[in-house]
Amino acid sequence: MKNIGKISIYIIALSILFSILYLKNDVLTASANQWTYTISPSTTPLNKKMKKYKTYSSQTQNYYTIRSYLEKLEVNGGGKLILKKGNYKITNTLYVPSNVTIQLNDGVKLEKSMKTGSSLKASKSMFQLVAPNIKKNGDLNDGYSGSKNIKIISKGKATIDLKNNKNVNGIITGHNQNLTIKNIQFKNANNGYFIQLVATQNAKIQNNTFTNENSTSKPSISIEAADFSYGTYKVDWSMYDETPNSQIVIEKNKFDQVFEAISSNQFTGDIFHSKVKILDNTIKNTTSYAIVAKNWKLPTIENNKIQSVNGDYGIFVKGTYKPIIQHNQFVKMNIAVMLAAQTGLNEAANSNTVTLGTKKALASNEGKDLREYFMHIEHDSAEPVEKIEITDMNDLGKKEYKVTPESSPLNKEFLLRASYTPQTKQYYALRSYMEQLEKQGGGKLIFTKGVYTVSNVLYVPSNVSLVFEDGTEIQKGDDTGTTVINPSSSIFQLIRPSLSKKERVVSGHGGEKNISFVGKGKVVFNLNYKLSSFAIIMGHNKNVHISNIEFRNMNAGHFIEIDASEDVTIENNKFIDSKPSDRNIKEAINVDTPDKTTLGWSSKWSNFDCTANNRLNIINNEFRNLDRAIGTHKYSGGHLHTNVIIRGNTIDTMRNDAIRVMNWKTPIIENNAIRNVAINNPKKRGILSSGAIHPKIRNNTFTNVGRAVQFIAWKNSGPGEQYEEIKDVLSNEEKDLLKTNQLFNTTESFIRISSVYLQYREPEKITLKPF
Repeated sequence: MKNIGKISIYIIALSILFSILYLKNDVLTASANQWTYTISPSTTPLNKKMKKYKTYSSQTQNYYTIRSYLEKLEVNGGGKLILKKGNYKITNTLYVPSNVTIQLNDGVKLEKSMKTGSSLKASKSMFQLVAPNIKKNGDLNDGYSGSKNIKIISKGKATIDLKNNKNVNGIITGHNQNLTIKNIQFKNANNGYFIQLVATQNAKIQNNTFTNENSTSKPSISIEAADFSYGTYKVDWSMYDETPNSQIVIEKNKFDQVFEAISSNQFTGDIFHSKVKILDNTIKNTTSYAIVAKNWKLPTIENNKIQSVNGDYGIFVKGTYKPIIQHNQFVKMNIAVMLAAQTGLNEAANSNTVTLGTKKALASNEGKDLREYFMHIEHDSAEPVEKIEITDMNDLGKKEYKVTPESSPLNKEFLLRASYTPQTKQYYALRSYMEQLEKQGGGKLIFTKGVYTVSNVLYVPSNVSLVFEDGTEIQKGDDTGTTVINPSSSIFQLIRPSLSKKERVVSGHGGEKNISFVGKGKVVFNLNYKLSSFAIIMGHNKNVHISNIEFRNMNAGHFIEIDASEDVTIENNKFIDSKPSDRNIKEAINVDTPDKTTLGWSSKWSNFDCTANNRLNIINNEFRNLDRAIGTHKYSGGHLHTNVIIRGNTIDTMRNDAIRVMNWKTPIIENNAIRNVAINNPKKRGILSSGAIHPKIRNNTFTNVGRAVQFIAWKNSGPGEQYEEIKDVLSNEEKDLLKTNQLFNTTESFIRISSVYLQYREPEKITLKPF
């Protein structure tokens, strides 16, 4: 019976405990000293004594309720306060201790009210980030010793509405560390700050909106030091030790109809706010500047969209050390950026520290509907204003662009590079268009008549058509005019610019697609006999078209290298003149796989997965005075080039076998005229094949050739020698097709088929009738 009595007592105690934990008006959870409370607009104070205060009324209920929970969280050492959907009237300042998250659920609206319904005088702020006991006891914070690890965030759509109450502020920080303010809609300030950011280290203000600000001096977000002399920072718990802000990130916010978005209008001698980052924000309709930076050190202002600024400048900078202001867009204003000099000897502000990096960053910005398309840098009264040109956005976003040999880069940052020289200016101009075409998802670039000397690689993104007008010549440049960069070995590579410097980022046929090179009239790609040079390198591409271009003057490279590509058409081109390579095996068109072990491909952006080509069409081209016209000289075991069609081409004066087939499946080689192959060498072939699976070689003519066609078993030697040997597979029907080929003045009147590696003496012979 005693045990039963004890059990009953335990049950009663547990019931009381659970009833406390699950009160009707709030939910409390304790775990590892972290507490979570959930309240609604009807919740009354956790501290029941507050309900007896003379100043407690229906107007102050929400204030006292939230205050009571914040005080409880201070006692607990931190936790979370969740506000349910509804309107909360905040009459007086809420003081926030360390380790607290205030979560505003979807539909929460915090309204600043100045009516208390009692003798209590309403405050001029909604939140101050200081522990309640610090405020109560009259203690002072200094440095970054105040409240830390605070989050004021929204889950959904939540609003802090200052209700146009004059000189009222939303959130005042001071001496804090690790602050996050996220997903809040701030609205209706009247000569007050939405956020006054003071003496805070490591703050993130993200994904908020700031709208409808009626002010003549107060920005939405003020960045200040803890300096009493300003007269703008007025709290009684700060040491006023001039502590600046450090490591501030303001990103992905929207500002509309405000005085200024982000500003340090005040400054303190040699005190600098360090590493302020303003990223990816949208700012429009400011009555003054959009951003003011004074006494900032190493700030970054990047990828912001700033529109309709009524002040003289979009961004005003003074006394700032090495600012990086880059890749922003400025629309409808006078001057986008002004870096101002000191205006007098007695002025306390520092001078700006401007480097080449600062200038190059400035040049990367873009503007539209500006009075001037220049960033201004004032040095001192004795020097003229330096102007940095930026891109006019009216020149961007077109479906079709035209360039001339004299075109300037779209990206004006290139003009400031040490590598921008007379020898590289055309490269940089063309590069800027390729980068723009990537940004906009494709388009057409028309080259007008003239000579373009390209010193370094132009990377071509998807959905781009390059059209070359009559009289255009693209030359491979071999001199950059500087030691900063060396010339490249290729002119075009079919990879988007943003991936070109990365490693192993493209595989299969998953790279760039829908690219064309089209000549109109006489168009020349001239390699100028640069050693081991290439005109076009494609890899992992789909749907590529190259037509009506005259490729000239190769030296031990290839005019076109094709690896891991699908649906490629090369038609109506000319490939003329090359210097003999060491073994006379350098093809005008090289058909290869991206294989590290064969050393046939070196572009680091490929993942070297040995993907073969598929559906390659080489039609109605002319090849003259080369080592070889078309071919493969190393294979990747098990990776066969499929559906290669070589049709209607004229191949004249080759030093080696005109076409080298290796590891091709179901190729078609038909209606080609092949002549003058390795004159005086009776053993060279018009077509040499190894590892062709069911080839159709028909209706070709061979003139002045030693052997028209020969099939031999083969194996890589040296690089790639780990792969098994390959041999041709021909059906009787395919052997019969060989008889449709015509011979004129050939050394042999038959086609050789040797199926055993290194055994050539007794080949199978397919006899052809010579003409």
